[in-house]
Amino acid sequence: MKRTTGIAVLSLFFLLGTATTQAASGGGNFTIGVGPIGNLFIFDSRPELDPGIGGFVYFDYRWSPQLSTTVTVLVANQDGTGPDNGDNDIILFGLPTFDIKYYFLTRASKWDPYAQMGVGTYALSEGSVSNGTPAVGLGADIGFGFDYYFTEQWTVGLGMQYRSIGLITDWDGPGTGIFPLSLTGSVAMHF
Repeated sequence: MKRTTGIAVLSLFFLLGTATTQAASGGGNFTIGVGPIGNLFIFDSRPELDPGIGGFVYFDYRWSPQLSTTVTVLVANQDGTGPDNGDNDIILFGLPTFDIKYYFLTRASKWDPYAQMGVGTYALSEGSVSNGTPAVGLGADIGFGFDYYFTEQWTVGLGMQYRSIGLITDWDGPGTGIFPLSLTGSVAMHF
């Protein structure tokens, strides 16, 4: 009984210490942010897509000074190119993506660089030509970025993620893959 009580007290002090450190060094453990996203496609695949733009919203919980979990929903408008030229307004959805972020610093400065990796569920819409473009699938990403605290509760940030997404276009076919390099900007509030 004493050992269990001692572990519970130590755990409580650790959690309180972590929360106090987070709050004292800029905002709280929770973050909500929005921003633009731009996708460049590294490898040609079907459908072949031009660079496109969109937006995203994310929710982040920083559960230790150097680790956080992020849930993101993204939407980007893409146009076809090459053999898919003329198939415009294809929408890429990330519904949602889940990432683990590792922060290199513990918010002792205004700069907060990080590396991230994660997985997500993705979908493509049909576009302007009915040619079987709709698809759903899973993907993985790896990336890096930084946030800059211009107040204790507000940041601006830049990031880059490489995504590898496997899509099922038809249950009878082999499927396809797309490989976007996503460039992001963000404004976020920490509470």
